[in-house]
Amino acid sequence: MPYSEKNGVRTYYEVTGEGMPFVMLHANPCDHWMWSYQIANFSRRFRVIAPDMRGYGRTDKPVERYPFDALVDDIAGILEQEGVTEGILAGASMGSKIAFKLAADRPGFFRAQIHVGGNAFRGSSYDSRIAGYETEDLAAYRAAHLKELFAPGFADTDLGQYLCTAILQDTHRLSGKAIGTLFHSFDDVDLAAQVPAITEPVLIVNGAYDNSLPGGKKTAALIKRARHRVIENAGHLCILEDPAVFDALVVDFLTENGLY
Repeated sequence: MPYSEKNGVRTYYEVTGEGMPFVMLHANPCDHWMWSYQIANFSRRFRVIAPDMRGYGRTDKPVERYPFDALVDDIAGILEQEGVTEGILAGASMGSKIAFKLAADRPGFFRAQIHVGGNAFRGSSYDSRIAGYETEDLAAYRAAHLKELFAPGFADTDLGQYLCTAILQDTHRLSGKAIGTLFHSFDDVDLAAQVPAITEPVLIVNGAYDNSLPGGKKTAALIKRARHRVIENAGHLCILEDPAVFDALVVDFLTENGLY
């Protein structure tokens, strides 16, 4: 169970497989488990590195305010500890924002990027999420938040119920205040002016029911080598709702760019 320590914060991550590093950064309100389908699939060919962000999983859960760049430093610390000098970078939602910043700060470091339900613009729901996590019942609020991120009705299917149970089973170990603090770190973070400088190939994927779909399209238009794809009948967490379609999009993208 490796940890990286950067700026006094212990960040947990898992490494699976061998080959070119493939870093996967998760979304709220999940931990690295949300990439389970992709870890199982792509670890056959790549060295998949999947961290838990601050506030989630086995990573520290600070409640004191910290800047957005601290989250970026957490991942940089893992890359340094694992000796990563190139690789593929994937991020979902908040993980996408961190991935965009990592890539913008390290031109040419990553050979390709994959963004899920993410965009370069400031999110519109941070304030309400902060209030919800800091003032409401954590278990109930997190469950409701997760359900909103799927396409309508998916959370009530057998598969949806299984995935929700798997993601939410550690809620008793989490802190609503720490998750609220995590959201605070994204306040006023807008990377639209930085992403046009990205020169490596970028794949942005949204579900058809994803509230981030307009931002995903706008972000793709800012990046010269970006392509945008939509998964039908899926929401913000399309990698869980339709992993076969998502993984096929990734394989096609990586193959086209000589990485698969």
